[in-house]
Amino acid sequence: MSVSKILQLSFYLDVAGLGAAMARIGGRRTLTALLFLILGSLTEGISILLLVPLLHLVGRPEQNFAVKLPNNDFVRWLAPDGTLQLTTVLCLLVGLVALQAAFNRYKSVYMARLLLDFINRLRMNLFESIGKARWGIFARMRSSDLDHALTGDIDRVQSAAFSLLMLVQIAVLLAGYLVVSLFISPVMTAFAIVVGIVTFLALQPFRARASAFGRVLTTNRQEQYRTVSEFLGGIKVAKSLNVEATYYAQLRATLEKMKADNINYVRNSTIGTALFQVASVIGLSLFIYVALVRFHLSLAEIVVLLLVFMRIAPRFMDMQMQAQQVLINLPAYASMRDMQARFDAEREPANLESAAKLTLDIGLNIRNVSFAYEAGGKPMVSDVTFGLPAGKVTALIGPSGSGKSTLADMLLGLLEPSEGKILADGVEITAANRRHWRDQVAYVPQDVFLLHDTIAANLRLAAPQASDAELWTALRAAHGADFVERLELRLDTVVGDRGVRLSGGERQRIALARALLRKPLLLILDEATSALDWQNQSLIAKSIDGLRGSMTILTIAHRPSMIAFADWVVAVENGRIVEVGQYQRLKAKAGSRLSKMLSGEQSEPEPAEAS
Repeated sequence: MSVSKILQLSFYLDVAGLGAAMARIGGRRTLTALLFLILGSLTEGISILLLVPLLHLVGRPEQNFAVKLPNNDFVRWLAPDGTLQLTTVLCLLVGLVALQAAFNRYKSVYMARLLLDFINRLRMNLFESIGKARWGIFARMRSSDLDHALTGDIDRVQSAAFSLLMLVQIAVLLAGYLVVSLFISPVMTAFAIVVGIVTFLALQPFRARASAFGRVLTTNRQEQYRTVSEFLGGIKVAKSLNVEATYYAQLRATLEKMKADNINYVRNSTIGTALFQVASVIGLSLFIYVALVRFHLSLAEIVVLLLVFMRIAPRFMDMQMQAQQVLINLPAYASMRDMQARFDAEREPANLESAAKLTLDIGLNIRNVSFAYEAGGKPMVSDVTFGLPAGKVTALIGPSGSGKSTLADMLLGLLEPSEGKILADGVEITAANRRHWRDQVAYVPQDVFLLHDTIAANLRLAAPQASDAELWTALRAAHGADFVERLELRLDTVVGDRGVRLSGGERQRIALARALLRKPLLLILDEATSALDWQNQSLIAKSIDGLRGSMTILTIAHRPSMIAFADWVVAVENGRIVEVGQYQRLKAKAGSRLSKMLSGEQSEPEPAEAS
């Protein structure tokens, strides 16, 4: 099978998939919408049929403009003499068109609501699939691609769904017009059908180009979105390095490519439009010639048939245009569907009511744990075994890239060990209870995430129902109450995008207060003060030291001030535990990793041996 045939088959499958998704999500409303389309076609057809008896009156010399009706039982029951007065027929025509206009308005609103509900459901399905996926998949994907799928791709799917609905509507209207035409002249109806089908098939190459353009457009828009997202996300670094021009050049190149592709598509599609217009005129001329010379139709019949033909011809062009719009935007649906399938395949199990409840009265034990992001890939940590005593502060130290953050993510319940077990008071943390465990863990990262909102709103991310008094208690525990009280709006102060209106130390204290609002069993601080000055580090250190005994704390750090209050120390190198012991003992031990770290020496990696 040729590549073009495969692409055509893929297109029809994607169209069928989109239609099936709309029918599934819309449910009964989809059938109602189809019924509305059929009714709209019938009302328009009836209004056109009413013109036939009226046109028969043209040129008649008598003043009694009575309209003769068809001879059948139903008509004789309505009008025993077989005629209706002109005024009655005209009133019926006006009334029918008025009802048709009101019906079309209601139908348009109904269809718009159906379409928007479908798009919103698709967007929410993808959003929920992303949110319910395991954490490990995010390390393999660009965040900008996720943003683009939830915004740009979904908007294009909406355009594709709208065009698909329009295709169905046009097809139903065409069927209605053809039924009307059959009542007048079956032969001329067949002639119109043949002309329309031949013209539509002749334009297939232009639809194929639209499909190719749609795939190119998806790639170009992803590249555009990545460039903009990376520039805005790292604009401070870009400006500090004076490399803005590099991003300008990247975006300009992408936009120029998109411009060239769009112009090339418009150039090709307008050729198809021009050809269709010429073909329509040729078909219309043949239609008039055959109707007059070959079949000798009456003037009234020819006028109505021409009216029908003039309505049918643009519908075929509309079908071509809507089909091209479906083809252009359908790759976005395929891309979004593939992305959702990837996330659904990585879905994290939901909380199970029967899962064992987790406590942390004794401690957390990590037994023979290994982790790799991909099966058969290089492990980030290997055969790790150590413990975190309950109520104590444990410091995890080691050079960059040694696996500290990977261990923290596993203890947090974001990553699942490839091998080994993690136990809380002897109960293993598994897929069944991992979400329960996360409810009892708090995390303070190096890069603090803050909403462009008030301090209160940022704190309540962790505890939506927390009172103002509880917020102030958490701020005091994090040594953040003093600076918040000095602000004019205090808790109602807006922190700016990602907390830009606050200093680094203030952002970290807000993040720590937010973590403490959860009242966690385990608090994890991952290089939480690495970018702070010694004064802010001292404040954070005092806060953590004051929490000793109320919760189990793991601090990951490479500065002495952030581990000086630790009870235990675990040293990691190359993904393996190389040293475990009490802080004071390891500090006093010459040659230990901790003593070298405190003295500022660079230790050479050594063969992994658990101490």
